[in-house]
Amino acid sequence: MKHIPLLILLLLISVLATAQVAIIQDKDGYTHIRKQPNGQAEIIHKIYNNEVFWYVYEEGQDKKEEWIRVYIPKNDFSLGATQPEHIQGYIHRSRFLELQTLKPYQGEGFTFAYEVKPFSVGNRIVDKKDNKWIVAIDGRPVWGRDGDLPKTQVVGVHVILEGQKIPISRAFYDDIYECTNTFKVFKNRDTYFVYQFNSDGAGAYQIVWVFTKDGLKQRLVGTMI
Repeated sequence: MKHIPLLILLLLISVLATAQVAIIQDKDGYTHIRKQPNGQAEIIHKIYNNEVFWYVYEEGQDKKEEWIRVYIPKNDFSLGATQPEHIQGYIHRSRFLELQTLKPYQGEGFTFAYEVKPFSVGNRIVDKKDNKWIVAIDGRPVWGRDGDLPKTQVVGVHVILEGQKIPISRAFYDDIYECTNTFKVFKNRDTYFVYQFNSDGAGAYQIVWVFTKDGLKQRLVGTMI
């Protein structure tokens, strides 16, 4: 980041490194999100199996504590003009499953690939802060860059699940940049997760695509909290 001190940059990288993605494991198919870390606290939300969300181990937190602080996206597809908003609450550890503890999928029933090309401004609308730093393109966030124009853009996402092509609208890839076809795929029951960490320098972000045979169910994007 050319416009913030190195100390702040290191702090942001540290926070991002601790942000992780999780799902729930509950025989009932859902878990309550509590306002406070105890079973009598107010229920503020409900999350269902195979929905992805963020969690962060805060400094000094015991990783064996019974309650884990989580951040549930308010928008299932992380769409919007700013950093996506989240519901903050707690779930019990017994209902919690880190995404990357799932066994990586290595079958042939699911394929995922980006179609990428060099970025072209064309007639796109570029918004700048202080007439210098780029903060939005066509009113959308610029995931993968930090104030500069992107180097690459996604022009298509190709997904085939059990022989069926899953259509992906441009709205779901028009705000992500600097993508590569290096990612991890996980499977839990009938749901597939594509996890990726993208960056071209300081503009690092995480993205998780969630698919079933019915199509794209969720897209989690962010630099996290």
